[in-house]
Amino acid sequence: MASVTVRGTAAASVTPDRAELSLEVSHRAMDAAGALDHVAAHSQQLEDILLRHGLGRDDWATEGVQVGEDVEWRNNQQVRVGYVASTAITVTVRSLDLVGVVVRDTVTEAGASVRRLSWRVDRDNPARRALLADAARDARVRATSYAEALDLQLGEVELISEAPINPEPNPMLRAAAAPMMDSAKIGGEVEVSAGLVELSADVHVRFALLR
Repeated sequence: MASVTVRGTAAASVTPDRAELSLEVSHRAMDAAGALDHVAAHSQQLEDILLRHGLGRDDWATEGVQVGEDVEWRNNQQVRVGYVASTAITVTVRSLDLVGVVVRDTVTEAGASVRRLSWRVDRDNPARRALLADAARDARVRATSYAEALDLQLGEVELISEAPINPEPNPMLRAAAAPMMDSAKIGGEVEVSAGLVELSADVHVRFALLR
């Protein structure tokens, strides 16, 4: 039996549910212990600021801690001039109005730098399900057009998949990535707007074709 496989697509602009901030604290010192002690103290300041703004300890996670030699080139050779220690955390902020305040206070009070700011849409956001439904309807419209052009009738659905029926490197559901923030430009009152996140959905459907 003949069949036709189509990809239905849909897209929408959605208000994000949360922001994810990647914050880093780093310090250079003559010895490793001094660098680590400074980072530890400022990390505690960072946590105190987050708690002050109503974030719980479950709202952030440590990405990692690093310490290593700080070297410079002198007379065509590397010379150790001290040590650099750093740590980074990922913070989830669900009150979008707080993002600018959190950025301002962590940068100005704790000496943190912002490595990344991303806007996220929750998996259970109704917009995601609505997009998949729209994509499925789009698939039927496409398949109907093909069938009518060939003087055929559209039959039953043989297969529907969120992944490509014939695999290809193409994500099913995705959100546009937010640009990285340049921490060097942050200062004073920070105006941060979530705007809208672009979501798109693909649904792959195989229909039977009837004569």
